[in-house]
Amino acid sequence: MADKLGLFGYTKMGHVMTTLNVARVYLRVSTEDQDLQRQEAIIGNARASGYYVAAVYREKASGARSDRPELLRMIEDLQPGEVVVAEKIDRISRLPLAEAERLV
Repeated sequence: MADKLGLFGYTKMGHVMTTLNVARVYLRVSTEDQDLQRQEAIIGNARASGYYVAAVYREKASGARSDRPELLRMIEDLQPGEVVVAEKIDRISRLPLAEAERLV
């Protein structure tokens, strides 16, 4: 994660503005028996690293499936320049990389 709070830019009127580092946090476990609680610290870690957390997406579903409602909602919500924060890459997808890249 970045160690800076943000970048500086300028408005049309010449005023300095701060550009936020925006993150979307994705938490996923594979089964209903598992608990998302251990991944919740990721939200605070993202904020402590200077990110504004725009949304948190929580899901209990297999990573081998690409039709997960919260994953699809996150992809739809994701804006240029935003980052996705997850515990590990396999929380986002267990699909082969080429197939996972097609999701976004």
